[in-house]
Amino acid sequence: MRIVCFHLNQVGDLIFSLPALKCLRDSFPGAHITSVVRPPAKEVLECTNLADEVVVRCEGLGLRKVVLARKLASANYDLAIVFSQSAECALLAYFTRAPNRVGFVNTSLGSLLTERVDFRHPPSTQNNLKLISTIGCKITKSDYVGLVRPSAAMAANAEKLLAEHGVVPGDKIVVLAPGTSGRRRLKEWTGSGFSEVARHANKLGFKVVIVGTATASRVIQESAQILNLSGKTSLGDVVGILARCDALVGVDSGILHLCAALPRPVVGLYGPSDPEVTGPQGSGHVVLTSGADCSPCGQAECKFNRKCMTDLHPQDVIAALDQVLG
Repeated sequence: MRIVCFHLNQVGDLIFSLPALKCLRDSFPGAHITSVVRPPAKEVLECTNLADEVVVRCEGLGLRKVVLARKLASANYDLAIVFSQSAECALLAYFTRAPNRVGFVNTSLGSLLTERVDFRHPPSTQNNLKLISTIGCKITKSDYVGLVRPSAAMAANAEKLLAEHGVVPGDKIVVLAPGTSGRRRLKEWTGSGFSEVARHANKLGFKVVIVGTATASRVIQESAQILNLSGKTSLGDVVGILARCDALVGVDSGILHLCAALPRPVVGLYGPSDPEVTGPQGSGHVVLTSGADCSPCGQAECKFNRKCMTDLHPQDVIAALDQVLG
């Protein structure tokens, strides 16, 4: 049996699909599984050992997209699973010529799928498990805990990168993940709050490292004792760094879920998103909310000055960090 899976673009959404991949692997042990992802996610998926092949889906509609469509069409897939609701993924699934093409309702060009399953916003592990259960998959894994494991190269590269900035083996590390993707800025906390947390961790003897794709200039300006690697690492480097950290403090983001999947303890700061749906999976974590009456809202815009995030008090976050550090 040959199965191809089309994943969403964001790292957190990719992590949410890992339990479904594990269930596919357990239910069809002899199957060849191909995962189609955006370039940044390739390193993460490769270190899970859940897919036999990882194919990159590049931006745009150029020649590389034509080559990809032809490659998929010639692979003789029996089943296409579309975790994404994008028109492009539905079209690529159609090009595979797989007789069974399963995705979600409200998928753009969803008529190209042979079966559509109910979807409850936002993207989540629960949605993905419901999708694969419709094809007869047994739910053998319902969370992402332990499904990400850094390769030896990732661990070595991370140690080398840290050593170049004065963090040597044996140093204790607290990671900060203050950033989000451009469309999800409502989830961000305050630079001053992260700076207070960093100063507290430094006093306890921890090296503080910031990771993420976006630069964190606001946090750095207020605390000079932070190793700022934001925007300077690959996702593989981040996996290696997170695997040896003592804890992470971050907003609801792909980095937070990547850390929890390793698994390492996290302090999750939640406002517009619902921790009951997209909270860190596994044990040993602490999730904080401000208790704002409008939260969680799941909206892309806010008319209340993001009070659900800005009302989170640094001292509460520090207490939560102390808790997960024991």
